[in-house]
Amino acid sequence: MAALEQAEQFTEAAANAGPATRPVQIFYALSQFGRAIAAASTLLGKDEWRLKGHGIGTRNIDASQGLVLVEVIPTAKGSLAGVARALGVDTLEPQVPVQLGDLWRLIPETQRVPLPRAQGLPVMHFTPGGLIHRGDEMWCRLSIYPVPRKVRSLSEVDRSTVDRFLANYPSLAGWSHTPDAPDTMLWRERGNGAEEELEIFLPSALTVPVKPGEDRAEALQRATLYRGPSDAYAFPALGNMRSPVHPLLAWWAALFGLSILARYEPESWAEIVDIDSSSSANAVEHLLDEAITVVPHMALLAILDVAGR
Repeated sequence: MAALEQAEQFTEAAANAGPATRPVQIFYALSQFGRAIAAASTLLGKDEWRLKGHGIGTRNIDASQGLVLVEVIPTAKGSLAGVARALGVDTLEPQVPVQLGDLWRLIPETQRVPLPRAQGLPVMHFTPGGLIHRGDEMWCRLSIYPVPRKVRSLSEVDRSTVDRFLANYPSLAGWSHTPDAPDTMLWRERGNGAEEELEIFLPSALTVPVKPGEDRAEALQRATLYRGPSDAYAFPALGNMRSPVHPLLAWWAALFGLSILARYEPESWAEIVDIDSSSSANAVEHLLDEAITVVPHMALLAILDVAGR
């Protein structure tokens, strides 16, 4: 397919480019991968697979106040919405601006090298444990990480803080603290203490006895699988979305915003990626390095998924 060939060539060009132009090439690689996903999808009708336009714009691309404040604005039509339909997921809310700082925290690879001042809802690693049996109910033990440290701190004063935070994650609906001790919070400190791991419980439809691995498989049905069958995450919904943000759409929006800065604000972009003077440079370079392998991998998984439905 021509779109895949172009995507491969854009990816190769991005791999050989420096940070000055890499976001442009890797975004166009993703855009062409999106066309391949649409062409393979069984969910699109006649000619719907012919995607037109990026499906997203920008606002406030003056990065002098910080990269985190640059905004992208999804539209109701175009490639972004078309890819979402091809995947069978909600698109980002049309005409609702999203800051790059918020998008950054929706990309799992950024957790090791965070963008300074990014304050959005984080994507959280979703680790299923075993089942517990309480009366007539079965619960699946689950660990999620990272939960911002401030959520734990505020919860010590207001117990509903955790409820409000987790309400942003549709895949965690129906969660409980410990089923036999509902006022107990099971926290574990991780890393430098800025973020925490929280153990929660999800209601299970399984009954005793269960086959080996059945409990884990049931829990994973609630998660978003990222780069493999066990690479599970809880993604938040943004705004009035009913379902979690799909990771491919988060990458699409973030890379689009960076590509626009690189193309139309080259002086600002040069300052952003100046490793000697910019506090954002390390995070930006890390994201772009990761994109070289992550974008093709996600695209392949998406093509296999939509073609097999």
